[in-house]
Amino acid sequence: MSAKSPPQDIVTAIADARATLSPKMAGIADYAMASPEQFIRNTSREICAALNTSEPTLIKFCQTFGYAGLSDFRIDFALALARQGSAKGFVEPLANDRRQVNLAAKQQIAQRAAQFVRNDQSLLIDNGSTAETFALALDEVPALTIMTNGIWVAQNALSHGQHTVMLTGGQIRPNAMSMAGRMVETSIGQMHFDTFVMGTASVDPSHGLSTFLEDEAHITRFMMKAARRVIVLADSTKFRKSALHRICDMDQVDIIVTDLAPGDPDFATIAGQGITMVSTQAPDEVSREIA
Repeated sequence: MSAKSPPQDIVTAIADARATLSPKMAGIADYAMASPEQFIRNTSREICAALNTSEPTLIKFCQTFGYAGLSDFRIDFALALARQGSAKGFVEPLANDRRQVNLAAKQQIAQRAAQFVRNDQSLLIDNGSTAETFALALDEVPALTIMTNGIWVAQNALSHGQHTVMLTGGQIRPNAMSMAGRMVETSIGQMHFDTFVMGTASVDPSHGLSTFLEDEAHITRFMMKAARRVIVLADSTKFRKSALHRICDMDQVDIIVTDLAPGDPDFATIAGQGITMVSTQAPDEVSREIA
């Protein structure tokens, strides 16, 4: 893994570095820029076959720009293209890429977050890789009634045996294996839950929470209104990472569980807004300051 930090804008960084790259690396850069959908959606093996290069070379290319590997590179690449208004349109990052990024941290966050719902009776859970990991962490939590718009979230929660699990209605988004559309709102419109647990693509102390897709942001806002309390699960890679569509301001959040260190400036800034901050790096501490 590279010790170098990823750039603020990977598309610009690729353009700036293009002249200094080796022929193999330059070929990968050119392919990514010319065929972004194939680069973001194809497997590493398919990309390497198209370029006549090796998977280690592809990973080295990503590490050159400060990424651990292909998954986190492609997520940032998709967002950077969208921010620049790519004529090719927004290419949603693969759910499998999201699942692989910072997995160990997500598992620790999920275990810590599960402690906060032990006394709940009803739980609403978002879709996405972080939500899927959280559902797996509910194995020792007393029986809950759980509703979710994530198919894998439902499966993971159901696997424990003690929980009553419901899926919202809606149209299936194949990439994310989640339910979308107005039927999601219809399903939960007359219900009220103790807690809504959600992931997010971006946490910014000033601009709030953001995500990849406009309809996803809309559904998430609706789900937040259906619960008494909102818990956000966000690993450190999500902080100040610009995403496309705003979900809400920070004051709509009750608790954030993260692997961000308590000494990080963002940790203190968010706690100062009256939000309960919980860090897996300080398992016995909860930070909450009233602004």
